[in-house]
Amino acid sequence: MAFDPAALARPAMAIDPVHDGRHALPDLPLMRESIPYCVVLPEHEIALFTYTWVDKDGMAGAAMGIWGRGLGRAPIAVRLPDRKVPDTMGFDDWRIDDFTMRQDLSFNRAEISWRSEEAEIAFTYEAFHPPYAYSTHKDGCPSYAADDRIEQSGRVSGTLRIGTRTIDFTGSGHRDHSWGRRDWDALHYYRWFQGQSGDAFSVHFWEFYALGRRQVRGYVYKDAVMAEIATLDVDWQGDSRLDQTAFQCDIVDELGRATRVEGDVFGVFPLPAAPNFVLNEGAARLTIDGNPGGGWMEMGWPISYLEHVRAAGVY
Repeated sequence: MAFDPAALARPAMAIDPVHDGRHALPDLPLMRESIPYCVVLPEHEIALFTYTWVDKDGMAGAAMGIWGRGLGRAPIAVRLPDRKVPDTMGFDDWRIDDFTMRQDLSFNRAEISWRSEEAEIAFTYEAFHPPYAYSTHKDGCPSYAADDRIEQSGRVSGTLRIGTRTIDFTGSGHRDHSWGRRDWDALHYYRWFQGQSGDAFSVHFWEFYALGRRQVRGYVYKDAVMAEIATLDVDWQGDSRLDQTAFQCDIVDELGRATRVEGDVFGVFPLPAAPNFVLNEGAARLTIDGNPGGGWMEMGWPISYLEHVRAAGVY
């Protein structure tokens, strides 16, 4: 499907659908392409993701995480080792062992499945708003993060099986897609957020600190229009490990619309991204302008910093 141009605050925010597919990466250091799919089931207090990547040499892998209070057990984490994949394998039929991802290459629909001894996941994703690209921001996408990053929320419907337990779900979820240089150690710290309330509200932001500067990218989708974030204020609460427990966000977008997001975190999943950088995925029940939904705030930290603070005590 083609998204209605009226759904964009600015026509320049439109993105060529070619970017829903795999990109040719230049032969430079730290070049990679990655796509995660994120699903939060607030009614069950369970969250899950699938994550796949491929580097400039065609070495690809994938990871899956399932966690939350409602799981009733330790988080499930599965990682498939990197291996060489054909240059001709695209994201319309991406296969690594028992993980498959099929995107329609038009930013509309995808099918995801993962079968393992630990758990099975199968769901469809159907976008309910246009994709947002960091390259459409006035300052573009920072070169240490990617050539470009795309964020988009959608409706998800599928099944999660863990042992003898089966959860059929229908709700909302999120995906992103980035390609280019990924230098985790260029970042001091960041907060990445995605959240939805039904298919009427979607909010995404990345507030990141790098090279001595604070930057923000992101959007608000509501009233059937997606607009870029103009100002963002975030407060959060955490425990003695600096794991997030709650957060509050006040946003004003380029159309002057004010949006309030409040979240209660029901589980944190640590995803190591580099030898000295970890992504703490905080899944949450949340409200957007008072409307209930789900999402999560990912907080990226240097591991050495977390170790220092945890040893010294939170000041």
